[in-house]
Amino acid sequence: MHLWVLLGFLVLLALTGGGSRADIPALVVLRPAAALALGFGLWFLTPEGARRYRFLLAYVSAVALVVAIQLVPLPPAIWQMFPGRAIAVEVDRAAGLTGLWRPLSLVPNQTWNALFSLLVPASVLLLCIGVQREQRFLVLPLLIGVGVISGVLGLMQVIGPPDGPLYFYRITNNGFAVGLFANRNHQAIYIACLFPMLAIYAASASERATLAQQRTRFWLCVGAGLLLLPLLLVAGSRLGLIVGVIGLVSIPMLYTPPSGRSSSLSSRRRWWYAAGSLVVVALGALTVFLSRGIAIQRLLSGNVGDDARVPLWQASMTMLGTYFPFGSGFGSFAEVYGIYESDGALQPTYGNHAHNELLEVALTGGVLGIVLMLVGVVAWALASWRVFRRPLREGRDVAFGRLASVVMLILGVSSVTDYPLRTPFLAGVLAIAAIWLCAGAFPSSSRTSKRSV
Repeated sequence: MHLWVLLGFLVLLALTGGGSRADIPALVVLRPAAALALGFGLWFLTPEGARRYRFLLAYVSAVALVVAIQLVPLPPAIWQMFPGRAIAVEVDRAAGLTGLWRPLSLVPNQTWNALFSLLVPASVLLLCIGVQREQRFLVLPLLIGVGVISGVLGLMQVIGPPDGPLYFYRITNNGFAVGLFANRNHQAIYIACLFPMLAIYAASASERATLAQQRTRFWLCVGAGLLLLPLLLVAGSRLGLIVGVIGLVSIPMLYTPPSGRSSSLSSRRRWWYAAGSLVVVALGALTVFLSRGIAIQRLLSGNVGDDARVPLWQASMTMLGTYFPFGSGFGSFAEVYGIYESDGALQPTYGNHAHNELLEVALTGGVLGIVLMLVGVVAWALASWRVFRRPLREGRDVAFGRLASVVMLILGVSSVTDYPLRTPFLAGVLAIAAIWLCAGAFPSSSRTSKRSV
């Protein structure tokens, strides 16, 4: 039952969690479902599971606590002392409002939204902790299936009209391959994550599987990878192209032939990688030749100075100095940016995010936000170092741990110029990867004792 709850919630998440805005109607369904899933996971959380993944549970709790602290009402004598609150003081004075208690956040409703958004990754984390070890591996084919469906849907979107019914979100990148997402960058980022996923899935066939079954799985994964490569280029995301290279380069580090095929493939492995590289280059060249390699065309155009992110970053640096060390409040970027936006940067659209999570979290979360980021990065680096030191013969936990490290690296690199983890589905993928990485890097004492015997 626990497994079916997890898989069912992931399907719902894939269908409703592809956008990052706070006003998406699907959130009316997704967040109550996430709250129920969170309650389910807490009810069945065992002391062993809580002890095994205590760091992840403590980290999520710390994130929620830091966000909640920004919503506590404070007396005027305290909140008026915070840096950057002069404009709120002037507004209250002009409106004749005195003695108001205000929280640390300048935009409390958006900070409440940030707090509620944590329901999704927290529920996925608890559900993954609750399922059995072998059942946790069954999540991988579902994630791959979602990615392939999203990629094929993106291809149909490009072929069809820009404002056709295949776009599921009102505010989206019309005319581009966004798939199940609202943003083409997030579509491309997830496709990049699929390459290491396919490598592990091809190598993780059961020991009871026959040679024919192993070969079938291998060639299905190869076919899916060859299908996804042109879809990555069609998405038109320069960021997706960069992290896609990370995903492709990770394949030789992740894929190892199953035990039944190791002898037959070990001598030809280098030839497989050479042939695969030639196919990748050929598909990329063909896509560009057919004028659908939008990502490559945008990357080679070199118009970095004209990128809309540049004024966002410049203003964010100014704002960071203004609101440091307490921050402006999680989720408050769009409203606060309007105060500092220069006349030359004014456009019909608005800056919804800083397109750099390092900057935005530091700006909105202050010192506590920076500390949380540093703890997360250090924990990922330590766990990745441990999991890549462990030999693959110790079990599938190691292979899935290495996969999780690469997926988290892709999501982290993407966060330097975008905001993928503000999308509920990708936040859920991060939670799954965190479980895989923790299990691979820090084996349980029971499994260690069994190996020693």
